[in-house]
Amino acid sequence: MRAIDAVEHRDAGAALRRLATPNALAMVGDQLLGIVDTIAIGVLGTAALAGITGAVGVFMVLGIGLFAFGSGVRIIGAQAIGAGQSERFGAIVRAAVVVPLAIAALATLASVVTARPLMHAILPAGAPLDAASRYLVLRCCCLIPMVCSGMLAVAFATAGDSKLTLRLLIVINVVHVPLVFVLALGAVTHHAFGMTGAGISSLIAEFVGLAYAVYATMKRPELGIFAARTIDRALVRLTAAISWPEFVFLVLQIVPEPVTIALLAPSGTESVAAFRALSLVSDVTWSLPGALGDASEIVVAQRIGARDYDGALTFQRSATRLSVLVCGLVGVTFACLAWPLAALCTFSPALASLAAAPLALHVGVTLPLKGYAMTVLAPIRGAGDTRFVMLMGIVTTLVAVGAVYAGIRLLHLGLWSVPIGWTAGWLVRSAITTVRLDGGDWRRRTLAA
Repeated sequence: MRAIDAVEHRDAGAALRRLATPNALAMVGDQLLGIVDTIAIGVLGTAALAGITGAVGVFMVLGIGLFAFGSGVRIIGAQAIGAGQSERFGAIVRAAVVVPLAIAALATLASVVTARPLMHAILPAGAPLDAASRYLVLRCCCLIPMVCSGMLAVAFATAGDSKLTLRLLIVINVVHVPLVFVLALGAVTHHAFGMTGAGISSLIAEFVGLAYAVYATMKRPELGIFAARTIDRALVRLTAAISWPEFVFLVLQIVPEPVTIALLAPSGTESVAAFRALSLVSDVTWSLPGALGDASEIVVAQRIGARDYDGALTFQRSATRLSVLVCGLVGVTFACLAWPLAALCTFSPALASLAAAPLALHVGVTLPLKGYAMTVLAPIRGAGDTRFVMLMGIVTTLVAVGAVYAGIRLLHLGLWSVPIGWTAGWLVRSAITTVRLDGGDWRRRTLAA
């Protein structure tokens, strides 16, 4: 089997462009499913938009959380490549998919029973509970193909080819975008199924995407993913142990969204619908610091696997400077476009006016903070210290949720509480991560691979 080459690390800009650009575009493409669903359902009115806001908020907790299990491949697989042991790569990928696939299957079954009680608990009066519950169940069914195709995309990126992620999302959206208008709004057929139709469209598109990802992987035999059917139990335990803290971290990053919806619910469907615009644009902009952080982690983990710690630190510092600059520029751009973006998401000038100013503050301030925090974290994650990542998730969430709660319930700031709370959370996280990086513990960890 041909060896997998490590990514060139001496030019941080080139490495980030190679790995992060397709991944960022793919993350935007992934959010496009939610954007299209929101636009389609927004046509049906504010109550329907509030309903899909609650359903998506709950789904995203697991939908985003399960992507954490790619950390096992990014860390262990990248270290193996850096150490010249790329023949183990396929076995690492096969092992890494076992636990998230089991969680996805259990979540799908559990959603049949829990969807309606959850929607009843967080949605405001007047929102369509039954339709939102059916949409949530269908989106949970999407978790199974999402886990499989997502793991294959992570494997490609870890091996230095992040283009599959972008191609995969293009395929999914080519299927989903026209289909959602047919099934949800009754375009052509004149039989509209509302939120249920949008959920069915997502499910069909995800399975088509999985088929494409499998086809693309079969054309890359050097990765060794389908070279055997065996699953190494020791690697299952190792990849899961590495990924569990990341899973907790990502879940804690997303849990505040349904909590915020519940806090805003007494204010009515308008506040919840406006929050959908704010959260949707925020999720889209997360693609940039998220992709830059993942790309930095891959390169740094390869350097750690090669025991080139100075090279890893040099790359991280260059990547951090570039990340803060790019995220700052994009944050300002999105802040200037806050009102039209909110109007696009809600089809309501009144809701856009309610969301625009808090949205501008949110993306303008938190995006460069996220860019800094994600790249500063790269050596710590790349060394396999995912427990610290989990700790940062706990701290960030506690600070952010506490501030959002105080803003909404005590200070009556409404949507302004969201940017204020998350700014506080990311500031605290950035400070603690910097102290941990400067401590140098990541240099002394035993290689996970």
